[in-house]
Amino acid sequence: MKQPRNRPVFLSAEWHDLLFANYSVDPTLLAPLVPKGTELDLHDGKCYISLVAFQFLDTKVFGIPAFPNRNFNEINLRFYVKRPLSDGKEQTGVVFIKEIVPSRLIAWTARTLYGENYVAMNMDHEITNDRSSQEIKLTYGCGRGEFHNRFSAVVPPESHIGDDEQLGAFITEHYWGYSSPNQNRTVEYEVKHPRWPINRVTDYSIDFDFKDLYGPHYSLLSETDPASVLYCEGSGITCLLYTSPSPRDRG
Repeated sequence: MKQPRNRPVFLSAEWHDLLFANYSVDPTLLAPLVPKGTELDLHDGKCYISLVAFQFLDTKVFGIPAFPNRNFNEINLRFYVKRPLSDGKEQTGVVFIKEIVPSRLIAWTARTLYGENYVAMNMDHEITNDRSSQEIKLTYGCGRGEFHNRFSAVVPPESHIGDDEQLGAFITEHYWGYSSPNQNRTVEYEVKHPRWPINRVTDYSIDFDFKDLYGPHYSLLSETDPASVLYCEGSGITCLLYTSPSPRDRG
């Protein structure tokens, strides 16, 4: 089925100061979560899961400011899938295991409209740009009560990763999202943004209780070093939403 023309933008926002911690995991960990009509997307034969923290700014739904506070943090855990198309091509996307935001209203709205596993928790962040060293220092935190989960990194100047670094492109260039509110329904949405320049960090700290946040299957991430930690300045994004019993061709 052809993609409808001139489909209205459902959501628009600015995504900025994104941190990615990317872990190589056994595909059997994620296989039960793969939405109908998609399959795991591997990079060089490896399956990746990513912890992502960023600022979600100037949020609008159908061009209207969405919430009393349109600027907030998000921390999510996600993995990567692809959907074969009838023309032999593939559409690459992400599946979110859980997305953490600071507002119950935002979490409820996202669960209702997208079928995503959004939850509300206390969150904070600190981002500084050191003029003397030109380093960017970032910390994102979340938790119940005291902020006991933190993701911090330092981005040095001139740390841009060239186009020959394929893992970074794989992580950041999945432009579709998939979720399965139930076994017979897959939600599909397209997120549009320009290709992001990627920076490597020189120092990072990930102090997360993955078992508490995501369940016992993910406790191994607390004991595993990520394969890479990346930073993107980010950009504006727009989102177009589709739903169907199973994903359909959009080519």
